[in-house]
Amino acid sequence: MRRAFRLGLSVIFIVAAAKAAIADSTGVTDKTVKIGLFGPLTGVSSAAKKNVLGAAAIYQDVNDRGGIHGRKIELVIEDDGCDGNKGIAAMKKLIFQDKVFMVHGAWCTAVALAVKPEAAKSPEVPYMVLGAAGAQITSTFQPNLYQPVATTDTAGAGMADFALSKPGAKKIAVIRHSDEWGMAYSGAGIARLKERGIEPVIITSFERGQTDATSQVLAIKQTHPDVVLAFLYPVEIAIYLREAYKYGLKVTTIGTTAASIDDTNKRIGIPAALSDVYMAFPLRGTITSPELSKFAEIFKKYNPSESLDTMSFYSMDGAIAIVEALRRMGRNVTRERMIAELNRLRNYDGGVQPGNITFTPNDHRGIKAIKLIGLVKQKETLFEKYPTVNQ
Repeated sequence: MRRAFRLGLSVIFIVAAAKAAIADSTGVTDKTVKIGLFGPLTGVSSAAKKNVLGAAAIYQDVNDRGGIHGRKIELVIEDDGCDGNKGIAAMKKLIFQDKVFMVHGAWCTAVALAVKPEAAKSPEVPYMVLGAAGAQITSTFQPNLYQPVATTDTAGAGMADFALSKPGAKKIAVIRHSDEWGMAYSGAGIARLKERGIEPVIITSFERGQTDATSQVLAIKQTHPDVVLAFLYPVEIAIYLREAYKYGLKVTTIGTTAASIDDTNKRIGIPAALSDVYMAFPLRGTITSPELSKFAEIFKKYNPSESLDTMSFYSMDGAIAIVEALRRMGRNVTRERMIAELNRLRNYDGGVQPGNITFTPNDHRGIKAIKLIGLVKQKETLFEKYPTVNQ
């Protein structure tokens, strides 16, 4: 009897130890949950720092409203400079030195791809991508990695569909970066064109960091396309559009979600250069719309010196999804339960993206919708198809 009792106690201790091992509450105290946040605060894409500021504003607002079940969110913020090596360093620091509960970061696709293997080495740590849209980030499934924005597949195909909604559009030109992001984005757009029986008339490269697009503009101009699909980052699309205007390349141009129409307009400083330009748009309303007014107030409250543009809102839904999962957990907050709750988000209305978020145990691409935005008499306007009314 005594031996049986001892065996029973041994089983209890083993089970308790196993449960303790599973219940990983690293980064959680009675009063705080520590989240690591990183993105491009400096570097070539420092204009995208508003993605970090926007996500941080959501967490700050939650704290000011009393936190979540008695806990405040403690942020540890790192700069990746849109550089893969810096991203890896940030990921390692946050996980191993700062010992955060989870990580939320990477706006640049190259950074997200660089840190993905690091995240895989710590499968117990939930990792929410900040705003990187590259389809290859989640095309190979990783259980602890979530992508809360429309992927390049979704946006690239949407850009092509919009191009072909223009009456008489048959000749499509493509200008792109030849990095992983540019190839993935343009690959999805070109694939959709080919599905519709269209071959691009020209595919030309314009690399990140280049400051003169003259040769690309002149090459495209010689082909007389009906539409140009521009798979470029913010700085480069502004350079391209400025050169296109300079050399009289008057053609419908469609850009990606990486650039915003308002930021591009400010960079160029020539309103006429955007008279027939549209951008894949990752928000459900324009930045001054009633749909986004609540989020605009939140951003400005914590970033009063920053102007509002698309990037101010773009990465908010990932933070909102994290907050919702924390709320659903109650007081029992563990990394395992965080992953489980994120996997149960179905058609969740974060309020910012053009579609609702759905994560499943086998699909962590949260958004499957996109819109297009253009300027009509210098007013931002959303479109489902190419506008036939003279602008």
